[in-house]
Amino acid sequence: MDWHDLAYFVCLVEQQTLTACAEQLGVQHSTVSRRIERLEQALSLTLFDRLGKRYILTKEGELLYAQAAEVQKEIVTFERMAIDQNAMQGNVVISAPPVLANEVLIAELPAFRERYPDILLHVHGDVHFSDLYRKEADIALRLSRPTQNDLLIRTISHVNYGFFAHRGYIEHTPIEQWQLIEFQANARLFNWLQNLIHQHSYPVIFSSNDLYVTYSSVCQQLGIAILPYFLAAKNPALLPIDPVDRTVMTMHEIAATAANHAHIDKQAIPLVQSQPLYIVMHPDVRRSARVRIVAEWLGSVFGR
Repeated sequence: MDWHDLAYFVCLVEQQTLTACAEQLGVQHSTVSRRIERLEQALSLTLFDRLGKRYILTKEGELLYAQAAEVQKEIVTFERMAIDQNAMQGNVVISAPPVLANEVLIAELPAFRERYPDILLHVHGDVHFSDLYRKEADIALRLSRPTQNDLLIRTISHVNYGFFAHRGYIEHTPIEQWQLIEFQANARLFNWLQNLIHQHSYPVIFSSNDLYVTYSSVCQQLGIAILPYFLAAKNPALLPIDPVDRTVMTMHEIAATAANHAHIDKQAIPLVQSQPLYIVMHPDVRRSARVRIVAEWLGSVFGR
């Protein structure tokens, strides 16, 4: 029995189709099918019932799945520990929200490369959590705190969000006709936005779960929206606004609310929302010198 076949078994249980499993593992779907058949032959068991394209666990498969998932974790751990942990060369995979990868990390890569030429960074712009247990990433940057208790989690910065509108939109749109672009990908920010909609009767022109789409929509003067300050700063024509008074905010107001996250008392609508940025690692990879170097570098980049 090839113990690596367990990775295909566990993945197929979770993904349910050969195509989705193959995409997850970066292989052809025929490879997944062949590995599963080989595992079933080695165990003399039928692990799945085939229902169309879906693979559903049999009773025998259900009994083995939990144990197989634990064994797979142990195999990944063993492989990590077998690598030369002190090597100052090799690959480090970073999973980060696309906006942070594009707007912050990419600009810092040349300096990192110059200082550590033998460490090759792979930056994955992921919206969803990468599985650190399966080594899909060595380090993850996340704006939501993971729920797994055995991961190493540290807050390295905060991202400030505010309401923004284009200067042209403010100048040419009567304030009673201001409309909202709804950003839906972040529960905390979405709830913040819903408070504004309900308390002040803002019409929603459209919704998006993509921050870049939201940003482009504000740049195209379609309405006002929640944006991170570092992204809005790319376009000097985007101005921070007070969505309650429907006025442009002063730098004094921005600094005051960002510093203490105060709710300027306008029916409990905060003008600036701060969200923690977490760096997340599996405990095993912390032993790697190159991963520690990259983690420290990320802390310095986002902690400025």
